[in-house]
Amino acid sequence: MLDLDDDTIVALATPIGSSAISVIRISGKNAISTVENIFISVKSGKKLKNQSTHTIHLGDIVAENNNLLDQVLVSIFKSPFSYTGENMIEISCHGSYYIQQQILQLLIRKGTRLARPGEFTFRAFINKKVDLSQAEAIADLIRSENKICHEMTLQQIKGTLAETIKNLRKKLLDFASLLELELDFSEENLIFAKRSELFSFLQELKGTLKDLIGSFSLGNAIKKGISVVIIGEPNVGKSTFFNQVLQEDRSIISHIEGTTRDCVEGEVILNGILFHFLDTAGIRKTKDPIETIGVKKTMKKMEEAQVILYIFDSSNQKKQKIISDIQKIYKKYPLKNIFSIANKSDISCFQDFENFKSNIPYFFEISAKNYHEVKKVLNTLSSLFLDKLKEKKIVVTQYRHYEALKLSFRELSLAHNAFNKGYSVDLVSIYLKEALRYLGEITGEITREDVLNNIFSKFCIGK
Repeated sequence: MLDLDDDTIVALATPIGSSAISVIRISGKNAISTVENIFISVKSGKKLKNQSTHTIHLGDIVAENNNLLDQVLVSIFKSPFSYTGENMIEISCHGSYYIQQQILQLLIRKGTRLARPGEFTFRAFINKKVDLSQAEAIADLIRSENKICHEMTLQQIKGTLAETIKNLRKKLLDFASLLELELDFSEENLIFAKRSELFSFLQELKGTLKDLIGSFSLGNAIKKGISVVIIGEPNVGKSTFFNQVLQEDRSIISHIEGTTRDCVEGEVILNGILFHFLDTAGIRKTKDPIETIGVKKTMKKMEEAQVILYIFDSSNQKKQKIISDIQKIYKKYPLKNIFSIANKSDISCFQDFENFKSNIPYFFEISAKNYHEVKKVLNTLSSLFLDKLKEKKIVVTQYRHYEALKLSFRELSLAHNAFNKGYSVDLVSIYLKEALRYLGEITGEITREDVLNNIFSKFCIGK
């Protein structure tokens, strides 16, 4: 349970284990005075309490009985100019596990307590150094493993989403307040909120929320990694293509049909974006019970994937069947990104179907044995998602934000409908207040204890 108290907290801010240095973080009103009691500066008579904020000082950490533990650097951050908004100290000591624990235990004996997961950032939130969406972005930044995730979370930490939500909420609050004022003067039949302006604003706000909601599928996919499933009939070169993507022999390659019977997975970062590739069992009717299970898994992975790579043999004479199969995939998955890849171009070309190829958004003729030709497919794949990101000014990555935006959109739609049908002002006002509440939950202007506990419990200790 996260509760704000007057305790001075301490935690190791760097991973446990041996390293060149470790950082121990202390925050609270007694942070500076507590460290003062165990720190002796190399400059005689120097007191930490008299030093300016954002300064670094060299000295020794000394335990009881003048027992020297380590020579350290102490960084001072005075309230309110710190990450938490409180007095804060960071001790940079040598990275011995023994030294880390000795200093931590000494600080606990001097009156601090171990911080709970996310407690430093929780205090930053309570002290209005960050809002809730920025706090969540900090946790995502720590976990970011590729360039694009890093860039998206930095945008959120800067408050791009929060600023948009706050501006929308302010405008909505202004209209809701005017409607409330009308209710107070209902007997006089006074109108404070211009109906034409309210109608236009509701339209505009719904459009903005719709764009934010729509960005979630892209943001969430990039955050977790884009799922790419490789499908096709047996022996068309799916595993060869998969191995080229990973640049290792992950899947078994054989002229025998049905070699791949289960999904084989591999990850690769393309132009800063993480992609999860899945090599699947060849799609065909078979009496082999194990291969049948593999085909069923392939169909399931197609449902889950953001991208489908349909690979076929360009030397296959049944070209009309291939075209029919591609058309069926497009019809069944109209919202997915589908790449049609004619493999084995070193043997034969996919001829006589130029009109068909020109109508396919992503059509490639390659030899999967040639990495440079496979690379062309991969470059197009990464560019596709980079272009989509460029189109979006703000990308929603948190499921909690996505749900709050959907609920807010629902309430605005109800308000809009009630407004159009000439329902009473008090009903419209109720819907607007609910929409305000859901928007406020994104930035933390309106919070529930269970939501806060869930968010900050996912942080590492020391952040």
